[in-house]
Amino acid sequence: MDSTLDLSRLLHILKKNLWLLIGLPLLFLIISAIVTFFIMTPKYQATTQILVNPKQTNDNMLQQNVQGTLQQVNTYAEIVTSPRILDKTAKKLDHRYKSSELAGKVNVESSAESQVIKVHVVDVKKGESEKIANAIAKVYRDEMPDIMNVDNVTILSHADNTAQQVSPKTMLNLVVALFLGLILALLFIFIKELTDTRIKDEQDIEDHLKLPVLGSIKRF
Repeated sequence: MDSTLDLSRLLHILKKNLWLLIGLPLLFLIISAIVTFFIMTPKYQATTQILVNPKQTNDNMLQQNVQGTLQQVNTYAEIVTSPRILDKTAKKLDHRYKSSELAGKVNVESSAESQVIKVHVVDVKKGESEKIANAIAKVYRDEMPDIMNVDNVTILSHADNTAQQVSPKTMLNLVVALFLGLILALLFIFIKELTDTRIKDEQDIEDHLKLPVLGSIKRF
């Protein structure tokens, strides 16, 4: 019986504040949409793949070289963002960017089980992210023989037409805003109800005074 009354009371409170339950999430949704579509700057990520592969000699030497390459793949990946590579990339791009700026745009992905290195570049311009990724890959391929004495570096895939928008995440922003608005609305409603001791309707009389309502007088 108590649980039924509690549920009835809860539904009564929610119904009484329905405008807030709908209005606040909707307001947050509109604000999020405005910020996402009109204020935040879209960013695009382009990707190129580089293969670092030892020369093929005999089978035993090849196996040893492959194992050695796999063990050093993290080192090879770190070289991508080294000052030597980025300085020459900046020069290749006619010094439109400083090497420190390029470092902030580049993310390198590697695996201990693969000789393939993925170079991701993020920029506010689609085409620019692709140009930077391609330039880094070419400089890396040309410089690796001198840096690590590895002369079999191949660009597996260029970054052309690979750029995809990675920020802002439109749907995620809208959903988070909607739920945040709903949570804040619920918190506001229950805090208001807990701190408000006034009797405003028949339901409040039954809840607070534990007396049945026999009738009501309409306001004219």
